[in-house]
Amino acid sequence: MTLNERRCKAKLNNIFLNDNKPVSFEQYDKANKNQLKVIKKLQKRVKAEQKRKNQLASQLKRSLKQVEELKQQQNTKEEMNI
Repeated sequence: MTLNERRCKAKLNNIFLNDNKPVSFEQYDKANKNQLKVIKKLQKRVKAEQKRKNQLASQLKRSLKQVEELKQQQNTKEEMNI
């Protein structure tokens, strides 16, 4: 066993929860898996929110472009009537 492996093993043996009870490797592994699951869910939520934000930005851009086109049409009509 290398020195680095011994250090890792010692670190795992000394891991404590908030209530200062020693944690087994299995408990540590389970906690890590649960944290990864939560992180993945949050990443999925952030991605969905970003997609929605981009959709709304595109919709706003199209709407503003339509407003500008309508203004130009109105100005053209007014110029023709003068």
